[in-house]
Amino acid sequence: MKYLTGFAALLLLAACSGDPGAGPILIEAEKVALYPDAPERQDVGALEYRGGLVLASPDERFGGLSGMEIEGGRLLAISDSAYWLTAHLEYDDAGMLTGLSNAFYAPMLDANGQALVDRAADAEGLAALGNGAYAVSFEREHRMARYDISPDWSGVAIATPTPITPPPGTDRLRDNGGIEGLASADYGLWAGVEYPIIDGRPHTLWVMPDDGEATGLPYPAEPGFGVTGLDRGPDGDIYLLERIYISGVGNTIRIMRFDEFGLETEDQRSNIDTLAILTPGMTVDNFEGIAVGNVNGEMRLFILSDDNYNPGQRTLLMSFAFAQGRIGSDSQ
Repeated sequence: MKYLTGFAALLLLAACSGDPGAGPILIEAEKVALYPDAPERQDVGALEYRGGLVLASPDERFGGLSGMEIEGGRLLAISDSAYWLTAHLEYDDAGMLTGLSNAFYAPMLDANGQALVDRAADAEGLAALGNGAYAVSFEREHRMARYDISPDWSGVAIATPTPITPPPGTDRLRDNGGIEGLASADYGLWAGVEYPIIDGRPHTLWVMPDDGEATGLPYPAEPGFGVTGLDRGPDGDIYLLERIYISGVGNTIRIMRFDEFGLETEDQRSNIDTLAILTPGMTVDNFEGIAVGNVNGEMRLFILSDDNYNPGQRTLLMSFAFAQGRIGSDSQ
């Protein structure tokens, strides 16, 4: 009854604001090849393509997806206009990602149960905390928050935030340069900003223990690349997205992996795995979300792109398996 009451209040709020509020959303999913000019090719670096989708919707709210979690056959994502997306993922008999169904969209709320708007709405990073709780990072109004949406995600329409203390100094980050990536760990959270806090210096990734202060660690991203997504895999390793956009050329994406204790020394930082590089000749866009999980007993890596609400860009959801015998690559 509490859920119904809260949901009814949300619908009333949506009616007053002009936003249709929480509810099912039509999302069309079209299969896409990894290599448009060689659709039969499935390999890239240490990964094997397991299918991808172009997602689109007639609903003008859809887009800007910036963070995600994959749990079994379910997708949870957030947009940088402060919406939750939940959906089921569909696979064929060979385990290839083929579609998306039962999509549900809901505004993210503030502490007073009001929909987030304007500068407060730029949600970027997402990490599972367990038992239906998720950490979300925001930029522009730099902050972090915990949302309890329940294990079955039925609470996305009514969940309100509880503040999480961010790493020190993040309130001074550049406007569009806040915490882009979050990853959960047994001892707390990882967090990372897109570009170096000080120009010319390494990127900073923070380890945020539950019972102590955050510690900043240098991350040696490729020059010019930004860090756009983080996740911790079932194997305990940290997976990271690097992205660069060059006008007239397009996006290049680097998918990286390192041991969760592998940034403490210079030797360790020089041995980070480059799992794959997606180049402009491939199916690529502004990838910001990364998630690693299990699909029918196989460890999978997913990436999700933010279309910036730009008709010239696409929302891509792509799935990869880990190829046996290939540990990494500095090229396609």
